[in-house]
Amino acid sequence: MNLLESIKMAFSSLAINKLRSFLTMLGIIIGISAVITITTIGNSISKTLNNTFDQLGDVKLTIYPEIRDDYEGKYPENDDDTLTLEKVQELVEKHPNELTYSCNEAYGAADIVNLKGETFKALMIGVSGDYFDPPQFKKQIVQGRAPSNADNIGKKHTCVVSDVFCEQYFGSADDALGKTIRFEVNNQGNINLTIVGIMEYTDLEKSEMKINTTKNKLDIRTYVFFPYNTMLEAKGLSPKETILHSAQIGWTSNCDSETAKRYIEDYFEDVYRNNDTWQIAIYDSQEEMGMITTVLNVITIAISVIAAISLIVGGVGVMNIMLVSILERTREIGVRKALGALNGDIRSQFVIEAVIICLTGGTIGVLIGVLNGVILSKVAAILLNTMAAEYAEYITLSVQPSIPAIIISLAFSMLTGLIFGYYPAKRAGNMNPIDALRYE
Repeated sequence: MNLLESIKMAFSSLAINKLRSFLTMLGIIIGISAVITITTIGNSISKTLNNTFDQLGDVKLTIYPEIRDDYEGKYPENDDDTLTLEKVQELVEKHPNELTYSCNEAYGAADIVNLKGETFKALMIGVSGDYFDPPQFKKQIVQGRAPSNADNIGKKHTCVVSDVFCEQYFGSADDALGKTIRFEVNNQGNINLTIVGIMEYTDLEKSEMKINTTKNKLDIRTYVFFPYNTMLEAKGLSPKETILHSAQIGWTSNCDSETAKRYIEDYFEDVYRNNDTWQIAIYDSQEEMGMITTVLNVITIAISVIAAISLIVGGVGVMNIMLVSILERTREIGVRKALGALNGDIRSQFVIEAVIICLTGGTIGVLIGVLNGVILSKVAAILLNTMAAEYAEYITLSVQPSIPAIIISLAFSMLTGLIFGYYPAKRAGNMNPIDALRYE
């Protein structure tokens, strides 16, 4: 008997007892569907985090001063301890075609008198030229442009304000571009800035700033972004005198994150080689993302292994039903042997039958598992939009079934059929044909 005939006979015997065949598969279906559901959830969470992270874009390394070992001193006490703009600029100048830097700092709260003579406040923030480069910031610019590197280098008096600021000052954002505003900054003096861009706040920012719930628009304190070097000029500070709590180091297409990290380490190890108290630390968001993904993968695998234990129970059920099936078909086995069927023919028929039961159950389990993942993602999207709508625009939900998990699950289903189907099949193959024909 060839393989194709054995498969046809296996399907025929399964079709005769549909309910029993389904109940036999149930343990396999539950086990495989549990594994696929768990791996789909784990893989989807990992993919969602990566997609969200990629959407934010403009990945940089953050550098900041930290205390060495267990030193119990105060925050940097002298120029050698602090992270200054001069040090950051010197680092970038050593690798001009590979590294970039960005930083931002609050200049202070400003009083603004609008066209109606009413006073409201805004927070002035000095930003470097690439502050608005990340996609999530760039898309907030609804009119005009962001302050550029040319604005920063030239210390231009340009700024980006919000649509809320335009309503506070002009009454609307229709004719705000190109207008020059006078800002009276507390303890810093006055500065005139020309509006070159108008931004719109995200739902999360609107919620945090209570923009939609504040009755008097003049009570809302919005942000005004202007070139970082313009801010330093207004403060009368040089790069050497500009102390940074942190700075972001980026890289061009001629470099990568690992090379950039090595440049930073080499430079600051030399700068801080005689400093026993302080050093420069590097925060790598990509590295942290990798650690989160690794933890998720470990948890997914661990839970999947626990869920896969149910396959053993399903395998025992297959063996039990196969033994019952062989007992019921004893005379059939006797007739086939009397007609010349070999022990191997009988054995292969029942092994194939067990494998098909498990493989069919595994296939159904895979489909149910993927469907569960899709349903759970839809539920998660509904909950996200209902309970945390302000975060929804930052999160890109993605359903990602694990192809390796599906392949392994189907292979494991076949293996379960082979292992738990072999003993009943061997027992059927070793039957004495005379005894089998006499069986009632």
